[in-house]
Amino acid sequence: MSPRAPSAATWRALVPVATIISNVLSYVLFLAAARLLDRATYGETLSLLNLVVIATIPSFAMQTVVARRAATDSVGPRLLRVSAAIGVGGAAVIVLGAPLAVEFLHLPGYLGVLGGALCVPPLVMLGVAQGVAQGRRQWRALCSAVLLMGLGRVAGGVVGLIVSPTSSAALLGSAAGLVIAAAMTVRPALRSLHASPVDQGQTVRGLLWETAHAAHAHGVFLVLSSLDLTIARNLLTADQAGWYAAGNVVFRAALWLPQPVATLLFPALSDHLRHRIAARHGLLAVGGLVAGTIGGCAVFGGLIATIVGGSKFPDLGPALWLFAVAGGALALTQFCIYAGLAVLRRGRLALVWACIAAEVVAAYVLDLTTTPHRLIVTVSVIVASTAVVGMAITLTTRPAPREPGRAAVVGQIGPRTIEPL
Repeated sequence: MSPRAPSAATWRALVPVATIISNVLSYVLFLAAARLLDRATYGETLSLLNLVVIATIPSFAMQTVVARRAATDSVGPRLLRVSAAIGVGGAAVIVLGAPLAVEFLHLPGYLGVLGGALCVPPLVMLGVAQGVAQGRRQWRALCSAVLLMGLGRVAGGVVGLIVSPTSSAALLGSAAGLVIAAAMTVRPALRSLHASPVDQGQTVRGLLWETAHAAHAHGVFLVLSSLDLTIARNLLTADQAGWYAAGNVVFRAALWLPQPVATLLFPALSDHLRHRIAARHGLLAVGGLVAGTIGGCAVFGGLIATIVGGSKFPDLGPALWLFAVAGGALALTQFCIYAGLAVLRRGRLALVWACIAAEVVAAYVLDLTTTPHRLIVTVSVIVASTAVVGMAITLTTRPAPREPGRAAVVGQIGPRTIEPL
């Protein structure tokens, strides 16, 4: 008897597993860079990779928009053209902003920024493919797309570093890997998308407006998650920025480790009858993972520092728990934002904007970030305070019942199932 093929429920349960694997793959690139590059070049490389994080905002937006439209049979006739235009437009924005990025991040040239720009079009097409899989509930295809995206990005970057141990080689290699991943996932996604009825009433203007709204929700949080490393690159010396970049690997681990909690609980959070219970359970789960990460860094900081940066950062271990606090607090804030979006409470994004403003004021007005240790302490205090406010709002929210017709709209603001680099 031949073995039974995994059921749809099995593949759905494997989506968080694929997300975690993709996240772990992301750290392979960080670890390879830490061992192949010197401290200054390592900080430069992570600054450029954070530029790619911001560049994934159009991909995030397209995934959520396409997922909602595929699920509600409201795919417009110009969806693919608009998606391609958004990808090319996003790349053009980065190219036009290259002089500013080179000056602000103290980069040696434009090639690395160009590599970041080349990542945008394939990322957008991967977002379309993942959105189709989500909207059509094709969980196997979604798992494949998530893993291919992570593998292409990381394998390409590592190959680039091996060929030439420079930041620009890492970015150009990642772009090449993403192009290959997009080529492997887009064709089956388009076949599935063409099986959906076309809604001739959907306009390009409406599609762009919906995409802009989704981009704001995803983009503002990604900006916050990358802001401290950008400030470090701008204000600290190259050596200090490299030290901070190594610690930021733990920051990102603490931030993205609890991400599957929001993915799994989002349907319950969207139900006004189950929202409060789901929110409490989610905060407990995220809080438990955050506490475990902080405790692990406090006890095994030296070992983790060696794993992250080898012997180049012997003084990093005692400070790693602070990076875990900052990343974990941001993870709690992220869950609170998604819990609010699930019941159409978008006002909580004001917390993220307030956090961004506080970090900028602390760095450039109050001058509280003159050393890498002072920077991570300042960021930890700001983000932890934001998390406390967010949790208080989440735990006291009593969502009103929603009309049946509005339930479908929630799909456009659900959490992303992959971690940006």
